[in-house]
This record gives sequence, C-alpha cells and structure tokens, in this order.
Amino acid sequence: MKFKSKIAIISFTSFNGCQKEILTLGKKFLNNLNIEIKKFPLIKKEKDVKKYDIIFIKGSPATKEELKELKSIRKKTKFLVALGACACLHGVSKITIKNICQFVKRNDKLEIKPLRDCIKIDFELPGCPVNKNEFYWVVCQLLSDKIPKISQTPVCYECQLKENECLLQKGLICLGPLILGGCEAVCLKFNLLCDGCRGLLKDPKIENYIGVLEKYGINKKEFEKSLEKFNLK
Repeated sequence: MKFKSKIAIISFTSFNGCQKEILTLGKKFLNNLNIEIKKFPLIKKEKDVKKYDIIFIKGSPATKEELKELKSIRKKTKFLVALGACACLHGVSKITIKNICQFVKRNDKLEIKPLRDCIKIDFELPGCPVNKNEFYWVVCQLLSDKIPKISQTPVCYECQLKENECLLQKGLICLGPLILGGCEAVCLKFNLLCDGCRGLLKDPKIENYIGVLEKYGINKKEFEKSLEKFNLK
C-alpha cells in the first residue's frame, strides 16, 4: 500500500473563506494527490498524528496559549505554510482584536503579528481568500520537496490580460499596480477594487503610484487609508 502524505489545516485568529475556497476543488484535490487530510476544521477533525508532511496555518495566535500551541505544531511538520491574508498580513484580524480587546478587562491577548514573525515558516500563500488553483499548485510543489516561487507580477498585469475595465483610470483607488498577482484578478472581474489582500510587491513603486493618483485628484491620505485593511503600511 502506497504511503499517503499527511496534510492538516489549522485555524487561529481568522475567517473561513480560505477553507471554503479549497473545498471547491472537490474530488480533484483528493483523487489526484496521494494525500490524507487529517485536520480540516470545516469538515473533519481526526486524532492528532506525530508527524505531518504539510500543515497550513490560518491566522495568527492571539493568546499566549495559542503561541505555545503554534510552536508545538512547528515541530510536527516538514513544511509549515501561512495560509491566506489573516496569516500573511494579519490586517483584518488585528483590527478586530484591537477593537474588541479594549472592552475586555482581563485577557491574555498578544500583539497580532504576521505568522512569519511568530514562528519559522516555509512559505506564504496570500489572498482573501486564497486562489484554489494556486493552493493546489503549492501542495503539488511541496509534496515534490520544492519551495514554490510566486512571480513578482502585479494584479494589474492579470487584469489587463483579462481586458477588464481599468478602475484606476476612472479615478478610483485600485491597488492593482502595487499588489502581488496570482489571484487571476477576480475582484476586478466583478468591477470591485483591488484592496491588497495578497500584499505588496517587493518593489511596489509607491511614489509613482501616488503621482498617478494625484492626476485624478486623489490625495495621499486617501491612499494611505486604503492600505489599512490588510496592514500594508
């Protein structure tokens, strides 16, 4: 009997959008890859095993107890992957915790940080939610002992390939030129602004972008406000 690779998806402070997106892969995910999913909060939770091949972490620890658990998880897996914007950027989670904890007198809250600042990780898969096809590709790469590399091309590039209407040229703050592509420009497809859920490019050319915004009468403060949602400042 061929050995099956063991995979787990574990949630901390996060939402369920990434899990729902992964579920849409359906049988393709399970049938095409020789894997066992041991933990998947939305559909199953089996007994813990001693060693995993890949563990995907959604969100970041918000308490000392969760941080302790995260460190224990790191020891159990060959590859640890930050899954989605809550783990990679922590913006929405950080805003939520900050707004709630100010009303709580007793708590052991931590400062919410990206997962990479809490523990050693092997890869970050960004997005809110993640792109299901990219998730599948990442699993395939890791199962082949390869660390994936996401091309440093912007969302704007994918948007142009799909011939979507440019919202930036309409005077709207669309972050597409600054943000790491790979999402297939899905928001722009539905005439929604890119709000940066995949994080900034390594060299985003922000000053050039601000210059373009100014041509359309958009000031720098409005732009900076748009960066808050996914903690891109």
